[in-house]
Amino acid sequence: MFIKNVGIFVKDLEGAKNFFAEYFNAKVLKTIDNPNTGYYSYVMVLDDGAWLELMSKPGMVDLPKDPNRLGYAHICIETATRKQLDEIIGRLKEAGYTFQYEPSNPEGLGEARLIAFEDLVIEVYFAG
Repeated sequence: MFIKNVGIFVKDLEGAKNFFAEYFNAKVLKTIDNPNTGYYSYVMVLDDGAWLELMSKPGMVDLPKDPNRLGYAHICIETATRKQLDEIIGRLKEAGYTFQYEPSNPEGLGEARLIAFEDLVIEVYFAG
């Protein structure tokens, strides 16, 4: 078995799509549009084939999101190289995203955890 996709409801669907495309090279695989309910989603695919479904519909409740909450903790995206990890971290920092921690080993494996688009917690990781 494997996880087919991770689904995330967001307020700004276009902004979320652009975030994952910009920083993680995600591409739109398909869209789902239900005009009867107002549900709309982008199913995006990462380089390794993992799917991410970004969803929006009217009436969703948006409560404050503490990074130390129960339930959904984070998405971890693994990079192909340490250089790619460092480049992504640099671009996210430049854009003003808040990091909870960054890699401490400058050459080998590394992991960074950030509060990203709409307070999603994302880890970016390189195994080495």
